[in-house]
Amino acid sequence: MEKELHSLSPLAQRAFAAALAQRMLPNFLLFADITEQTEAGHALQSALDTVWEKLLTPKAKINFEKQQLKLAELEPDPAQHDFFGVYPALDTYMAVMAVLAAMQDKDEQPALDVSRLSRGSVQFYLNIQAETTLDYEALDQEPLWQEERDFQEQLLALLQGDLIEEQLRDAKLMGRNDGISNLGIGLEE
Repeated sequence: MEKELHSLSPLAQRAFAAALAQRMLPNFLLFADITEQTEAGHALQSALDTVWEKLLTPKAKINFEKQQLKLAELEPDPAQHDFFGVYPALDTYMAVMAVLAAMQDKDEQPALDVSRLSRGSVQFYLNIQAETTLDYEALDQEPLWQEERDFQEQLLALLQGDLIEEQLRDAKLMGRNDGISNLGIGLEE
């Protein structure tokens, strides 16, 4: 799959990364809720909204460097939190920052970077649950891992070729994933 991600156009790379980051967002929102930092969750969602705005309206003027600076202080610190949720929140934060860097042409392979973050987050979660390090054969038996792989493959298939606005809108909708994260976390609205 990594070879196919490299072959995506820059626009498709950004849309792929944004959709994965969007799908990971409930992990961060739950962390922000638990740590009583709901504004942090809103800020991350707002940053992703600006990415989608630019992807769907290329002429939009958005300062992504300013977006990154606003988010810099929101990075979850595992040293300050003694519960598992800080790790998927950190992965989500890093995914959003990678997307913002890509929007400034500072990351040439955001699809690959965010793909690895999302898969790594799922793998870490499954290892914690299993209380061991699962090899790929064991991972392939895990429904959550299968969902992650299938989601990324479907998103990749959607974003092949010359993109039209409808494909970008579909990627955004896919990323929302009915409010369910890559770890199966869903928050009631």
